[in-house]
Amino acid sequence: GLIDSHLVMHQLTCNGVLEGIRICRKGFPNRMVYPDFKLRYKILNPVAVSKEPDPKKCANHILEASGLDTELYRLGHTKVFFRAGVLGQMEELRDDRLGKIMTWLQSWVRGYLSRKEFKKLQEQRLALQVVQRNLRKYLKLRTWPWYKLWQKVKPLLNVTRVEDEIKKLEEKAAKAQEAFEREEKAKKELEALYAKLLAEKTDLLSQLESEKGSF
Repeated sequence: GLIDSHLVMHQLTCNGVLEGIRICRKGFPNRMVYPDFKLRYKILNPVAVSKEPDPKKCANHILEASGLDTELYRLGHTKVFFRAGVLGQMEELRDDRLGKIMTWLQSWVRGYLSRKEFKKLQEQRLALQVVQRNLRKYLKLRTWPWYKLWQKVKPLLNVTRVEDEIKKLEEKAAKAQEAFEREEKAKKELEALYAKLLAEKTDLLSQLESEKGSF
């Protein structure tokens, strides 16, 4: 049940408790653990913080970038300690940086929208120029004799194409008619041959019957 004072003191020292008490006694009442400090104030030095995995070193980079007097804070084992009112200054620095970022972001968005609108206007202007150019060409061509002739001949060209198609269809129909007539002729020839053979068969049977009757 005895307490080993040396062991307790060693544990308190390793955990940073004694250091924290000592720092608080020297006039640093406010404190914040390194991960929380890094998360909240990394905006003051984002480049350095993004490259440093150690939270304590990140806190040091942030405080150096803040421009605070080193007498206003102390870096402990697990926490950063501040004199009274210093955290309020850190908040002001953070708000100022956020305000600048928001101003820059708003400016960038306005610039982007302006560029987008300008590009749209340019495209509309180009389209209008193309329409105007084509209209001028049409107005010039409209009084050109060859263009007038072309306008008159163009429907005839379509008629010619239709006539060509009709001619092709007529040729196909004529060929089909010829084939049909050949088939009809062959059919009639076969029917005539069949009738002839049938008559010869009948005559032959009659002749055989007559010969039987004579015996």
